Amino acid sequence: MKERSNVVQDFPFQNQIPPLPRRNLKSRCIVDLMDELIRNLKQAGVLRSRHVEAAFGAIDRKDFVPPEYRDEAYGDYPLPIGRGQTISQPYTVAFMLDLLDPKPGERILDVGAGSGWQTALLAQVVSQDDQDDENGESAHGLDEIATERLYRAKRFTERSDSPASSRGRIYAVERIPELCALARDNISKYNFIKRETVELRCGDAFSGLPDEAPFDKIIAAAAGEELPAAWRAEVKSGGIIVAPIGSSIWRYTKRGPNKWDTEEFPGFAFVPLVTGGNTPQPPRHLAHEARSKPRELKTPWRTAILLAAAAAAAAFAPLRLREPVHIEIASGSGSRAIAGELKAAGLVRSKWTFLAYTALTGQAADLKPGAYEFSGWVSIPELAADIASGESNERTITIPEGWDLRDIGAYLEENDIATRQELYRITGEPAHRYGRGTRFPPEGFPAAGTAALDGKPPSAILEGYLYPDTYRVFRDAAAADIVLKMLENFERKVIPDMGPEAEQQGKSLAEILTMASLVEKEIADPADRRIVAGILWQRLAAGMALQVDATVNYITAKRQTPSAADLALDSPYNTYRYPGLPPTPIANPGRDAIQAALHPTPNDYRYYLSAPDGRTIFSRTLEEHARAKARYLR
Repeated sequence: MKERSNVVQDFPFQNQIPPLPRRNLKSRCIVDLMDELIRNLKQAGVLRSRHVEAAFGAIDRKDFVPPEYRDEAYGDYPLPIGRGQTISQPYTVAFMLDLLDPKPGERILDVGAGSGWQTALLAQVVSQDDQDDENGESAHGLDEIATERLYRAKRFTERSDSPASSRGRIYAVERIPELCALARDNISKYNFIKRETVELRCGDAFSGLPDEAPFDKIIAAAAGEELPAAWRAEVKSGGIIVAPIGSSIWRYTKRGPNKWDTEEFPGFAFVPLVTGGNTPQPPRHLAHEARSKPRELKTPWRTAILLAAAAAAAAFAPLRLREPVHIEIASGSGSRAIAGELKAAGLVRSKWTFLAYTALTGQAADLKPGAYEFSGWVSIPELAADIASGESNERTITIPEGWDLRDIGAYLEENDIATRQELYRITGEPAHRYGRGTRFPPEGFPAAGTAALDGKPPSAILEGYLYPDTYRVFRDAAAADIVLKMLENFERKVIPDMGPEAEQQGKSLAEILTMASLVEKEIADPADRRIVAGILWQRLAAGMALQVDATVNYITAKRQTPSAADLALDSPYNTYRYPGLPPTPIANPGRDAIQAALHPTPNDYRYYLSAPDGRTIFSRTLEEHARAKARYLR
């Protein structure tokens, strides 16, 4: 933020990018130092306007700092100017001017002139065409370096498309009399006051300047609790106000009477906007400054203090992201791991600063896992607040073991994630047998999700391959995204161990999954599942019909004992009518059921039934089975 004149503050180091290297400042060419500063600001993404860039090249910050600090004029940090105030860090000035987007010919109100540097930058922008016409007068009285900068600015702006006849003006207001006089002297070095490009007033601008309104744009430096109503009234329709409110910079764009577009850029620290009363006095420890020149620190100590403060503040500077950045924080991640992830993703300059901030604010223990996406400007306070709130762009979905495609489709639909038909377009419809020309998943599905499907007939539905688990998915995830995630999970958790094991037994993975789905739906107890798997494998070997009720219910979508009519249905999934395994799994089995299918318990049973109390009753002969049915099911 630029220099503050509404309250007294000692060295208010604001958000900033790392300062320029301090070595050889005295010996290096001034133009080179200015060019380096401009390059840094452009790389940081805060110096995008050609007009503002030209102004930074033409207006020398050295002309606005006290003599004892001129060797440090091109460092990217604030410097004292007296009365407890500073000339602002170039990064923050460029940031706010980027939001304001001043143009040649505009009339702008600048609240808080301070040293006059930002006022001069604005004057250079709004009068660029005037200076093209009067370059000799503009350069009059300036040294060769300043003349060179003005010449470069002229060449730069000649490429712009600004109107040739524009004549802009800056109305600058400074509340502290001593700083108002300082600003007048500094701005006069560039003839802006003489040429009436700048009108500088000493006083309070909280109520605006009604005699000069309306303005194209307004920019302010100190933070109020809300935007003054006078400023809203005095900006033109289509105009812009850039001002801090609280700890954020806000840009207000006026679309019409009482119609505003607002944008917030958090992560800044500002002095408060003060209005009325006498000029603020410096705090006691700076009171001597009002009477005499302050005692100066020795240069090495002063430089060290400035560097340390600048480096600390630099880490808190907001970053402008060139494109959205997505980051996933795993469950169980501590603050140190999260800070490392943020640093690796380019969201913070220093992980240690993030750690220190979250520790001091008490947010370290509140950071939550999830997927987060950040774009535009980001700051450490904003990152910490978002991650602590857990407001990620993900949601959690849970697919229990034994759910079939109908269950999954209903769940996705009830939670407004996807419709059943959207799911079925990827997986196929349950209990439906498709022709040879159909493929599931369809053509164009990501290849990463198809590795788990080796050996599956292309036309077979995906039942059995959607691994039951808890998933975190994006809130805007489509059915295809969720299916892909489940297939990838299946590949990680099933294929490495169970695929080779099935092959050693002379069985395909599809056969194992189908058997696992039968015992998953039929039996709840893990030990009993292994016994039932043994019974069913024996029936298959003997050429018997499996006669599994769950396969009939898969056809009818019922959850009860099949009726005689159900048992007579003509479907390849009806294991009462057709011997062998059904064409596909009838559910998505969990790990225990898959293990039961792979490792059945050897036994001499041939029949089983599930009693109402959940027990599984086994029988060796048909007569025993009939007696068990009479006892437990009637």
